[in-house]
Formats: sequence, structure tokens, C-alpha cells
Amino acid sequence: MEEIFNHKEIEKKIKLMWEKSNIFSPKIEKTKKPFSIFLVPPNASGPMHIGNALMVAMQDILARYHRSNGEPTLWIPSTDHGGYETQVSFERELEKNGKDKADYTNKELFLKIKKFVEDNNDIIKNQLTTLGASVDWSRFRFTMDNQSLLSVDQTFKKMIRNNLLYRRQYMVNYCPSCATFLAEIELKEAEKKTPLYYIKFDRKDGTGHVTLKITRPEFLFSVSHVLVHPNDQKHSQYIGKTLINPVTGQSVEVIVSKRKWNPEKAEEFLSPFCPSFKSYDYQYTLRNSLPSRNLLDWQGNMIERYPGLKPSEARIQEISLLEKNGSIESINESYTEPVLLCKKGHTTENLIVFTWFLSIDDPKNPLRKPAMQAVEKEDFIVFPHWKKKGLIEWMGKMSDWPIARQNVWGIRIPIFYDVSEPKHFMVWFVDKRGKRQYGNLKDFLEQGITLDEIHEGLERIYAGEKAMWALEQEPGKPYLPETDTFDTWFSSGQWATIVFGEQNSADFSYFYPSDSIVIGHDLLRLSVSRKILLSFYATKKLPFRFVYLHPLLKGQDGQKMSKSIGNTVSLEHYLEKFGADATRMALVSYIASQEDFYFSEQTLETFQDFSRRLWKLGNVVGSMSKYKLNEDANLILSPEDERLLLEMEKLAKTIGSYIKKYMFSSAQEKVCSFLAELEKYMESMQSEGDIETSITLLYKMYEKYLIILHPFMPFMTEELYGNLYKKSPLAALCAGPN
Repeated sequence: MEEIFNHKEIEKKIKLMWEKSNIFSPKIEKTKKPFSIFLVPPNASGPMHIGNALMVAMQDILARYHRSNGEPTLWIPSTDHGGYETQVSFERELEKNGKDKADYTNKELFLKIKKFVEDNNDIIKNQLTTLGASVDWSRFRFTMDNQSLLSVDQTFKKMIRNNLLYRRQYMVNYCPSCATFLAEIELKEAEKKTPLYYIKFDRKDGTGHVTLKITRPEFLFSVSHVLVHPNDQKHSQYIGKTLINPVTGQSVEVIVSKRKWNPEKAEEFLSPFCPSFKSYDYQYTLRNSLPSRNLLDWQGNMIERYPGLKPSEARIQEISLLEKNGSIESINESYTEPVLLCKKGHTTENLIVFTWFLSIDDPKNPLRKPAMQAVEKEDFIVFPHWKKKGLIEWMGKMSDWPIARQNVWGIRIPIFYDVSEPKHFMVWFVDKRGKRQYGNLKDFLEQGITLDEIHEGLERIYAGEKAMWALEQEPGKPYLPETDTFDTWFSSGQWATIVFGEQNSADFSYFYPSDSIVIGHDLLRLSVSRKILLSFYATKKLPFRFVYLHPLLKGQDGQKMSKSIGNTVSLEHYLEKFGADATRMALVSYIASQEDFYFSEQTLETFQDFSRRLWKLGNVVGSMSKYKLNEDANLILSPEDERLLLEMEKLAKTIGSYIKKYMFSSAQEKVCSFLAELEKYMESMQSEGDIETSITLLYKMYEKYLIILHPFMPFMTEELYGNLYKKSPLAALCAGPN
């Protein structure tokens, strides 16, 4: 053995040995209960960062432990196409090179992102191997591989048949800069400093005015009502009165609010009712049949009053008018309000559009109720345990899900629009001269542009209320394909099922459902709830038996590390400097508190020092080969020998128990602390007892210790085992059972 452990050389050698031996590809043994997990697919928006490595380390501990117990163990590697987040990351790369997505057609952009993703997939695969992930590469999956596309397509069509999917008008979060709809859960809330305007609305009866507050005076023209709750003693006197809109001169009715009275909520008091740009007010219109309309177009510009102007430009015009007629009572310049930002940091707006929704409470085929009933049972476990209540509460609050996105990169919604009545469609396309066009389909056709030309260059289609659609094209009818792609979570929500292959396959029958999912606590609502919902719909089974929610690694800005945010720390830096074993163990050491954490190189140095101690002891054990080891002899043991052997047996049972309970950090701490016992025993051999017995005993105990430590520290333990105990060239410590 080398005197000093060189992690770069050893890791390279061990990786190659594992790859050649094919020991991580399990066989189906129907007499044995399998252990199966899948890697929550990292987004192919970029290489994995140090935060992703935590999940890999914990799952590898599980896989190696269960494999060592002789269980057919399957750990499936995969990557996620990432949809919106990947497109955001790619666009950032374009911007760094002075380019913009507008420089390319959608087809060109799709191919460029595809190449970007393929390159990142290769990097991620290499990173997983470098980390020592004992995954079955023969079963690698990608969320846009052919099998995945087929599965998502089949699920969509099944949902159509079950009347779970529909199009309806709804207010959605829209980013004009990114040109896509976004679910609220995909957005980040931030406080924005913005002036609060106190605007005087004259009373129609000429008896004075009422002051209303608004932060967006550019939309003041759309105010037609003011809501006042009867319990609002200060303002209820105005109910039934009529005010005058100061920018339009039109009547504004003060009406009774039917909302539940909440004196803590500012919107409950006298304020303009703005259902065309406030989601809170829009929801009220749906329940009470009040009018609403779009105020912004697809570019985020004004539709009415100041057509084509940006809202900020229209605001200047409106404030000037209000100042001239003396309608501004005062302005609070230091006011802040919450705004919703997309992943690129753009402020989003609200649009009222027709879009695709997934119904979760259909009377005949409900998604929510049966899935929630299964989750509520005691044998479905969430850790930390108090998070299960949060999961159930969230599933109870979930509303119908808008599943369409306007991304170029993603899985296209597989339907076709019958454009026999072209007036119902808006289209965006690149004409045969390479010029981008946008407008009503009917107008383009009347201009002599053919449907074939539009189809060839089609980049986007928006279908109105009366648009007809079909799953398959009928001969003789004119069609254009839907250009919207699925929300990433529509495919990711099915991943716990899709990843095991077709439902009639041997793999699916044997390995599904998986034993657990290890995932960041921030994804409980966004990912876990949807995986449960869609997997239960597909299989009538929960997709996993145990949910382990791990804490998050924070970037220097205090936020969760995220490739789309751009605050990640390179994984390669730590792997190069400290090696995979120390990096993994340092990460696992942080999770005991279940609190989000910063990563410190000081912790890595602690485990690097542990590695040196383990290697040094291995060198001592290796030097004992010059002695005649009688492993089969009945050794005469001292009380200290017996105590240490008993402690070793206890350690093995304790570590096994901890891993089964997903107590990764406690297990690692326990097994690492035992090294000191072996070191003390080695030091005492010189002066006490039967030296031959001590040598033989240390030799045996060190082997046992390597086996117990292996799931946490796979590379060094494999190398030490190979040097000291290997019975044949193909034998591997991680092959199991041990």
C-alpha cells in the first residue's frame, strides 16, 4: 500500500473497477424483496452543484447498505430537461456572449438548447460517477427520452378521455420578458419600493370626495366598483353611493363586499376594485359575476387608453392628468409592496387568457381525494414527521393546475387546432422572408399568406374561447399544432412512475413503488405532492413509501443554491481539492439539525483528516502480513478484546438501524467515532497481552469496520479492502452481501 492516500488516482481506478464489474445492475429475484429508489433528476440546465451532491450522498448510503444486506437494489439515475428553468439558464449563456433568443427562430433555439442539455447530461453523468453514485447506468433515463415522451403523451390522452383536462379563461402570472405563463409556486416574492397614490374620487351627488389608494394609477381607468364590507364601520356609510372615476369621468359604484370580514387585511377596507390586474379581486369576480378584462397585451403593453405604451410610460401620462385636475391628494414615496418575480428577476403581470387546466376534483375521476386518503394512512411516512401535516394541508388547498407554458424547450402539448374559423386564433410565425409576424390568423390568410407558410414558420398560437381542437387530425381539415409545452412538473409529476418503464414490464412489476424519495424540503409542495397525485392516478398506488426532506445548502446570498438563480458553488472545486469521500461526508454531517446551511471548507478538512487516520491504520494492518495470521484459530481473548468485539457488533446493528430510519448524520458520526477505538487498540498491542491474538483480532475488526463504513466512504474503503482482504480480482466490497 502507498503510504499516503492519493484520492485522484484511487477514485479513477475504483470507478473503472465498478464500471467493469457491473455490480450495480440488479437481477429480478422474485423470492427476495427488492430495495428501489430513483435519483430525483437534476436539471440539465447546468452541471450539478455542491448542493445536489448532498442528495446523491444520502441515496448512495441507502443503496450501498441495502445491497450489502443481499437485497436486489436498484438505484435509477436520471436527468430532467428542466423546461423553463433550463431555457432561462441557456438564455443567460446567450446574453454572456452578446446574443439574445430573438436572434434565433424557435426551431433553431430548440436545437441549440437540446445541444446545451446533451452536453450538461454528459457532465452530470460524469459528476455522479465521480461522487461514487452506485447507480445502474444501464437503466439511465431522461425526461425527454422516447419512453418518457410516449408516457406523457399517453397520460395526457387518458386524462382527456377522463374529462380531467380542459381549456378555460383564467388570470395567470405572465412574464412579458420571458413570454411565458408561470404558476405562482414557480415565482419568487420580493418587496418593491413604489409610490402609493392617494386619489380623490368625487361623489356624484356633489357632497365631497372619497380618497382611494392605488399603486398602479395607469390602470385607474379600469376601476368600476369599490367594495365595502358592512362590518367596516368607518366606510359602510358609502355603500350604495356613486363616485366619479377621475380619469374617465365614468360612474364607480360602491357595493357590498361579500368577502369574509377580515379587519387585518388591507384589501377589506375602502379600496378600488381592480379585477383586471389584481388576482385577489379577479377571484372575487368569478364568484360574484362581475366584469373583468385584459389590460395588457402579449408584449406587456397597454391595450386601452394608451395602446402600445409600456405601463410605466402610461403611468407618467396618467399622473400628469391627475395632477392637472387636482385629483392627487398625496403620495407616499417610501411605500413598499410585494411583487412576483420570474427566475430571471423580471416582474410578472397578470393576464386573463384561455389555457389548459388539469382538474383535480372531477366527480367521476377525482385526483385529489383518493391520493390524500392514501397519504393520510400511517404507513406513509414523511420525515421530518411534522411535514406530513403540511403536505396534507397543501394537497387540500391545491386548485386546478394550469399545465401550459410558452417555452420553446419542453414537451409539446399533443393536440391540434381546427382552424376552419381562423378568426379565433392569434399566431406568431416567421414568414418565408425570415421576418417575424404576429396577428390574427384570418387577417394573414386574407393577405394571401398560405396556411402552409404559417405552419412552417409557426412559433406560437393562441386559441380563443370558441377554438376547436382535436387529438388527431382528420383528413381534409385545416389544422395547426399547439405550440405550448407542458409545465415541467406535469412530466416530473409522473416521473416516479415513468422512471421504472412501461407498467406491463418486469422491472415495473418488481421494483415499483420505490422505497423512498430523498428530496429538498422546498420541493414538498412543488414536486412531492404532484408525484403523489399523478402516480396514484396512473397506478392506484403511492409512488414511494417514505419521503425524506433534507435541508438545503445556501449560497452566499442566503438563498437556496439554484442554477437558474445563478448562486451555485462548483462541485468540481471540492472534488478536486478534497476528494469524493470527504466531500460526501462533510455534506452529510450538516443534516442532523435539519436546518438550511452554509458549506465550510473547515468541515471538509475534518473529514480529510479522518481519511488520513483511516489510511494510516490500514497501513499498519497491511504491515501485519509479515506475521502469520491464524484467522481460523480459537483465539484466547482478554476482557478488553471481548469488549471491543461486542462494541463492534453493537456498532454494526446500530448503524444498520440508523440507516433504515434515515438517520444518516447520526449513523456517520457513530461509525466515524469508532475509529478511535481501533487506534487505541492498535497502540496498546505493543505493551499488552498476546501479540499474535491482538494482530489477528485487529485484522478481523478492521475488515468489519471497512464494511460498516463503506456506504459513507466508498472509495477509500473499497481500496483498503482490495489491498488487504480481496479474495479475487473481481471481488468488491460494495457487491454484497456483507
